Amino acid sequence: MFKINTKTGETEKRSLLDLMEGGIKELADRDLQRVLDNLKDVNTDPKKARSISVKFTLTSDDNRDAVNVRVQVDSKLAPVKPQETVLDIGYDSGSVAAVERPKVTPGQMRLDDTSNVTPIKARA
Repeated sequence: MFKINTKTGETEKRSLLDLMEGGIKELADRDLQRVLDNLKDVNTDPKKARSISVKFTLTSDDNRDAVNVRVQVDSKLAPVKPQETVLDIGYDSGSVAAVERPKVTPGQMRLDDTSNVTPIKARA
């Protein structure tokens, strides 16, 4: 592929990626930034592969003397890892209600939970 220098009339060899006044590189760079951001996101799986695709679709006109070029840049990111929680359900004033279970270390008691505390009697 060539580009014609409008001032001198000379031609210079160009890359397909140089089409659209650098617009293809700009789109690819934008998606690269999205991939880099996704790689640094602690909510994603670091082992999942990410990808950037640049697709060129070329069609000619009926006379076959012109080519229409369509470029699409697409990136595949790692999804956000699923998060889980536990809801305790019961009744509150006769209606079913749910409350998120607080995260605690197994075997440890929460300081705000005094329902299972056995009082210690002072020595006399």
